[in-house]
Amino acid sequence: MTSFVDDLSNFVLSPDWGRRDLFSSSLHWTILSNGDADFHDNVIFFGFNGNQPDPVLVVKIPRLAENGWMLKVEYDHLIELWNCIGENAASYVPKPYALTTIQERPILMLSYVSGESLTRLSPKSFWRSRRQVLALAKEAVYSLLKLNQLTETPIEQGESKDSRFLEKAEKFKELFQVSSEEKRVLADLVETVRIRTSSAIDKVIIQGDFWHGNMIRDKKRGSLMLVDWQFARWSADVSMDVYFFLLAGALSATENDEVEQRAKYAFALLKEWRKDVMSEYLAAYGVPERYVLLPQRDGMMMCCVEKAVRSALEFGYSHPDDLLWRHLFAELMNWPNEN
Repeated sequence: MTSFVDDLSNFVLSPDWGRRDLFSSSLHWTILSNGDADFHDNVIFFGFNGNQPDPVLVVKIPRLAENGWMLKVEYDHLIELWNCIGENAASYVPKPYALTTIQERPILMLSYVSGESLTRLSPKSFWRSRRQVLALAKEAVYSLLKLNQLTETPIEQGESKDSRFLEKAEKFKELFQVSSEEKRVLADLVETVRIRTSSAIDKVIIQGDFWHGNMIRDKKRGSLMLVDWQFARWSADVSMDVYFFLLAGALSATENDEVEQRAKYAFALLKEWRKDVMSEYLAAYGVPERYVLLPQRDGMMMCCVEKAVRSALEFGYSHPDDLLWRHLFAELMNWPNEN
């Protein structure tokens, strides 16, 4: 039986795939994986053309074959993005090459985005500097807004606008001990999401995991590229993407404290950002006229609910970070409600 890498190479170099042009000389692979990675994460193969320093191909393979649905979601929405934007999509997202199966393993092949990952951002030196955070935040939100504008599509008559938020709120109450006041806030939030979404005229593709860890600064253009689209979806509400960037940034400024302490620290930092970083960030995005962006408190709490239950709903297990999002939700109960 041939090795997986041999079969992968044979597929890439076969005329059936139609992208033999990527490799003018020998093909080499490097595997990105580590023992600390979540078992629902993907293993990443980088394909190199001869002795060139940068890869020309990225191959994603789920550790668990049943998680192939994530690759299909990513592939389908990247195809839709390229269809909406055309060749200019290369300025924003990787190009999807193929979705196939090798040795009964689903695989996704993408173009390689050459540049520097923003996961390198230091918690102390970066996230405590409002000037640096604001500059990155505005750059990120402009890219997000442009993508939203490029994919904005009218909602067809009879098309469901359901964001599944009621399901997520119910799962939140099932997974965690929730006070009577939190139950009331959750119920109000479910109703707010329902009412606001029902009035939407258009939908857009949201990335579903819009944070600096999924951004790469393109080596040639200097612009931000967005990777990892496995949680992308069509939505009439962009709150998940818009607010998640800020929440993830604030949590990145916390270190190895207990989850409750991390949530308190992140909440305090968000309050510090409220008057300048957050206000300018949201002003840069603007107020959508035909789709939905929730007010600050509602939008951030909605993000916390989705992140706290995502692993349970999508994979059937609890991630260690779920409790962190639950505690941040509790902290955000004290955020001024700006309707």
